[in-house]
Amino acid sequence: MVNTETIIIKTGGEGTKEALIATENLGQESGLGHKEIIRLRLLAEELVGLMRGITAFPEASFWAQQEGRHFEIHLEAYVDMHMEMRKQLLAASSSGTNAAAKGFMGRLRDMINVAFLPEKPEGDGMGRTDGAAAVPVTRNPRAMAFTWSLSQQKAELASRGAENSEAWDELEKSIVANLADEVSVNIVSSTVEITIFKTF
Repeated sequence: MVNTETIIIKTGGEGTKEALIATENLGQESGLGHKEIIRLRLLAEELVGLMRGITAFPEASFWAQQEGRHFEIHLEAYVDMHMEMRKQLLAASSSGTNAAAKGFMGRLRDMINVAFLPEKPEGDGMGRTDGAAAVPVTRNPRAMAFTWSLSQQKAELASRGAENSEAWDELEKSIVANLADEVSVNIVSSTVEITIFKTF
């Protein structure tokens, strides 16, 4: 398994250029063709872009790894949930819908924000999750764990016969949903890791 260096990306965009160059270089060194390298870079761009709008992420670690023609692109962040950040997240979700949660990546971003809400926030009965309702998740309160995957999302929508729904339409139009083989989100305690998987 070949790994790029770990690059720190900040919400202001610092580190983004370096992360994309490192991803492209990994593709070139592994012998990918021009179109395949472009697709790999697009996936990296989408993953980095996911940080914008995730209130809890001041910065994140980015790296990519490759084995044969199998690639993984990772973004990992530690969230120190202080009271002010908790208030911001509650305010963003208090209406039950997030205006920014449009499209597949927008809903995924909103789901991650909601995952860091307290189960029973002060002054409210339960954290509102309506804005991420189209994204099924698995929550393990005892382990403070929260998981989601693209394949789970597709299977859930198909089982509900929702192929003609807005959520399915968003999947059809999403660069990530169309190019990636799998996307996983794992949140354990205060650490979140988002991974995109792609085999060429």
